[in-house]
Amino acid sequence: MSLRLPPLQALQAFEAAARHQSYSRAAEELALTHGAISHQIAALEVRVGTKLFRRQRNSMLLTDAGRMLLANVRQGLMLLERAFDVRPPTERRVALTLSTLPSLARCWLLPRLSQFQRAHPDIDLLVDPSGALVDLQHDAVDIAIRYGGGSWPGVQQVLMMDDELFPVCSPRYRDGQLPPTPSDLVDCALLHNPWQPWEPWLHAAGLSLRETARGVSYTDSALLLDAAADGQGVVLARRALAARDLAQGRLVRLFDIAIPDSNRYYLLWRHDHPRLNDVLRLRDWLLSQASATDGVDF
Repeated sequence: MSLRLPPLQALQAFEAAARHQSYSRAAEELALTHGAISHQIAALEVRVGTKLFRRQRNSMLLTDAGRMLLANVRQGLMLLERAFDVRPPTERRVALTLSTLPSLARCWLLPRLSQFQRAHPDIDLLVDPSGALVDLQHDAVDIAIRYGGGSWPGVQQVLMMDDELFPVCSPRYRDGQLPPTPSDLVDCALLHNPWQPWEPWLHAAGLSLRETARGVSYTDSALLLDAAADGQGVVLARRALAARDLAQGRLVRLFDIAIPDSNRYYLLWRHDHPRLNDVLRLRDWLLSQASATDGVDF
């Protein structure tokens, strides 16, 4: 690969001069002479075909072209610095990666993350919203929240929280004429998630209605709640995911009938993780949030 790039020293001289607004101070920082800095920048100006600095009294100020170039040069120098960061791992701050379902990340985790940052400012966190079953032994994931029956071999796991299901819709649905009883759902549009059928709730409500697959279905529970908030119909919602929308009035709960969710949320991690203490601190914080009766103030 042939790259026609200016010398790295010239880019460093340009960035330092722009930062200090002075060739002399840039020379001091880089252990060069004032003439060397001037020569490097003059070569860059020939390269780009325009002036990069203009003198104003005792300062060297960037021209418009210089400001545009500076943004790109700084980004490039930063990428090079990261690529050649050879500090020992113990001296770097590496973020913990938390894998979780997109719906839980958006509806439940996101409103709480500022609390985690305040409680643990020394832990950087990378949230990876994915429905894929990650391999904690080989994938770049430190801890995972999984939704299911609770059988994942080869890792540590603990129940984080269970859930319940009940119907919700927008308060504006059908111009505010909401169904007063479960049997009135026969006149409503029931929105579907193929992984979360309506039948168990309809049976608990004593209804003989049959769910149909007509209309639009959503495999993402957060998107399903958005569709309900948009007034498209009634959805069977999980309490953990709908709590924020209910508190903010985007959604309202219909009826007092709820059924337990057959799946639960579990936390998974490796017992031999090299940063086990940080992983356990994150685990304990997640468990405390899940066990809180009211969660956070949305």
